[in-house]
Amino acid sequence: MYLLSFTSQSFGSIQQRGVNMARINPLKSLGVLRPAFIMALILLLAACATSRPQTSTLQNSNADATAYIVNDQTTDFARFAPLFIAEQTDKSLNRIGTPRARLDQHGNIRIGIDANKPTVYVDRQTFTTATGRYTNLIYRIHFQETPFSLFPFHITAGNNNGLLTVVTLNASNRPILLTMVHTCGCFLAMVPTQYLPASAYPADWETDSQWIYGMTLPGLLELPEPLDADSRIAIFLKDETHRVMDVQILSQAEITQHFHNETLGIAPVDELMNLPVGDGTTSYFETEGSRKGYVKGSHKPFERLLISWWALDWRVGEDKAYGDKNDTGTVFYTSLKPWNRQASDMWPFAEFLTFWGWGL
Repeated sequence: MYLLSFTSQSFGSIQQRGVNMARINPLKSLGVLRPAFIMALILLLAACATSRPQTSTLQNSNADATAYIVNDQTTDFARFAPLFIAEQTDKSLNRIGTPRARLDQHGNIRIGIDANKPTVYVDRQTFTTATGRYTNLIYRIHFQETPFSLFPFHITAGNNNGLLTVVTLNASNRPILLTMVHTCGCFLAMVPTQYLPASAYPADWETDSQWIYGMTLPGLLELPEPLDADSRIAIFLKDETHRVMDVQILSQAEITQHFHNETLGIAPVDELMNLPVGDGTTSYFETEGSRKGYVKGSHKPFERLLISWWALDWRVGEDKAYGDKNDTGTVFYTSLKPWNRQASDMWPFAEFLTFWGWGL
C-alpha cells in the first residue's frame, strides 16, 4: 500500500502534452515553482517506494472485490460501459453508490452517497477534428469518500468524490481511446486501442505501459473483435483512494470466477441535477455563488493546504461538474499550471486532445 496518494494535478503540471517525464527537466519546466515541485517530488517518491506490484492485478484481487457491471446490452451506453472492479467493498466507502439529498435538523440540504445502490451516470458528446467526427460516451460514478488518513496519507481526502471514464468512438462505432480522470480533474490517464492509428499517438508514446503517478497502466489496449457481452473493458480501482490501478479485457467467465458480481444501474447525467429532497428537488452541484459547478459537500482540506497556494486555485482538488464551463460555472482543467487552465479543459475535447499531444 502506498505511503502517500497525490493528486495528478500536482504532477500533471510537469508533464507537457504527453512528453515522457523521464525525457524532460522538470525543475526547468516548473521555473518559479521549484520549491513546491521538490517537496511534491519527495512525497511522491515516498509514495512509490512501497507500491505493490501490478503485474497480475486479476490474480492479486482480494476476496472482497466487487465487479460492477451493466447487464443491459441494448444501447451503446450499455454495450461499451466499462466494468468497474472495486477493492474491499466490505467497506461502504469503496462501493459505487448513488447520490442522495436530505434535509438536516436545521432544514439545510445535505448531499451523500448511498453505497447500497450502485449507479453510473451517462452522457454523450460529439466532436469533430480534421480527421473526422467522433463520439464520446461519458460514464460517471460516485463514492462516499476518500477517508482522512495519515498512514497512509491521502492528500485527496474528502467526501462525495467520483471518477469519469470517457470512451471515444470513431465513425465506425469502434472504441479508439479510453480516458479516465477523477471528477476533480486529477489523475488523468488515457489508453488508446488498436483502432486508433499510431500516427495519432503523442510523441514518444510507449505502447507497452505507462506510469500514472504511482500506477502502471497499459499503453495500448487490444480489444477483441467483436467487443460483445462476453468481453468487457475492466477498470480496477484501488481501496480508499479509488485510483485506477489497471485496465484489462476480461471474459464473463473470469468476471464470475474472481469477483462478487453486482449489477450497475445506468441513468442519464441530468438526474444529478434533480435529486429528490423534501417536497422538491436539488442539484448534486452548487448552482450559484463562488462554488457554482462544484459538488455539494466536496472539500479537500489537505489539497487546499498543500497545493492551492502555488496552484493559484483555492478550490483545487474539489470535485465538480463535467461540461461546458459557460453552463457549469467551473473549468474542468487537467493541468495544474495556471497558464494552462483553459487549454487543458477536458470538455472541448478536440482541443483537450491537442493540448495533451493526441493527433486525432
